[in-house]
Amino acid sequence: MNARGVCGVVVTFRPQASVCDNLAKLVPQVDGLVVVDNGSSAESLAPIHAAEQGLGFTLIQNGSNVGIAAALNIGVRWAKARGFRYVALFDQDSAVTEGFMLAMVAEYESHPQRDKVAIVTPSQVERSTRRARGQWSTKDGSPLVAITSGSLMPLEIFDECGWFQEEFIIDCVDHEYCLRARSLGYTLAECRQAVLLVAVGSITSHQAFGFTIHARHYGANRRYYMTRNRLVMVHRFWKEQPAWCWRTLQDIVQDSIRVALVEEERWSKMRHTGQGIVDALCGRMGKVVEL
Repeated sequence: MNARGVCGVVVTFRPQASVCDNLAKLVPQVDGLVVVDNGSSAESLAPIHAAEQGLGFTLIQNGSNVGIAAALNIGVRWAKARGFRYVALFDQDSAVTEGFMLAMVAEYESHPQRDKVAIVTPSQVERSTRRARGQWSTKDGSPLVAITSGSLMPLEIFDECGWFQEEFIIDCVDHEYCLRARSLGYTLAECRQAVLLVAVGSITSHQAFGFTIHARHYGANRRYYMTRNRLVMVHRFWKEQPAWCWRTLQDIVQDSIRVALVEEERWSKMRHTGQGIVDALCGRMGKVVEL
């Protein structure tokens, strides 16, 4: 059974062939599906092209990596132009479980403040460990922010809150939208009955100075956007969300320490981190380094 009026939007970038399994699980639960690709090679896209007709979705190829925010906006505009009521946003590594979309729509429709709900976020379970991922909640119990993947949004919210910030390129795109929506009087809701299987990347553990340090080993260019966009977020929202901003500053410091102590290519990563700090202070946004 399909959820009423839901268009799935999946953003891909150099996808593995396994993405087709995720698309096959999603198609029966939505009324339409668009895949927006950010400049992947023909080889990477071959399995998606092969599945496009059989599964019945639309593939939009950007030709280059325009960033996650721009790709999301392309997918949302595609859904909006075709009269859908909701969009459900996903990355290429996440998979829905049985009854996911019906539960998400039901959560939105039955919410006592439905007209003020900008985003419904599901329960997230790590695919490899089957551990539930926690969320930062506000005093009223609603999620403060939500990751993009799995988010259900009424399309009318984009008329009220605007589009995803394309100048961010990647990192903090989802959190920026959540905090912006909150600043405009909207809230978020969590649907615990809907379970999304997510991939969190490889985490390695290292011993240094008697401590165990967990590192994710993001590339140097990614470190640039992570640092720059986090600092821009702190500048924008420190008055409204001081606790979140303080935690974000702590994360920047802790990440830099991890890089300096245990990660490879540390000098390149630290240099890109420093450039991110400088550009955040100078207000330089947009695409600066390739991913």
